[in-house]
Amino acid sequence: MHFANLLKLAGLTLFVALGVGGSAQAATKCRLDGGTVAFGEYRSTSSSHLDVLGLVTLSCNDHYQVELSLGVGTGSGASYAGGRILTGSSAGSTLRYNLYTDASRTLVLGDGTGGSSRLSISGKETVNQIIWGRIPGGQRQVPADRYSDTLIATVSY
Repeated sequence: MHFANLLKLAGLTLFVALGVGGSAQAATKCRLDGGTVAFGEYRSTSSSHLDVLGLVTLSCNDHYQVELSLGVGTGSGASYAGGRILTGSSAGSTLRYNLYTDASRTLVLGDGTGGSSRLSISGKETVNQIIWGRIPGGQRQVPADRYSDTLIATVSY
């Protein structure tokens, strides 16, 4: 059995004003653009993980040092430690997944609670930041469907 999954990270286009101290200095303005992390086809008969890469782009008009955090998502029962939940369009269809700050997929990208980590980003003008995703293998009896989740991204300084 196989089917296509789609993890849509909605709400990753944010406009953020980062203040710079001093009355003579203009505020640094930043924009965070993200899009879709497409997991593609997941085979429920496989014990292998489905690993993918996503990308967010932070564009600012000056040098910056910020932290990116992601909410746990809208899936019922989601948690950073236990996994986020992709929800299918059919009632009761779910898949566990998570997003990570590192290529080895050991540090869950979250808000700093529940065992998750924020992602530090620094640079000047535009920085492309990779986000690593994984659907763990071995999730049996998952019906063919389109799956999605919505996360809230927060940039803090």
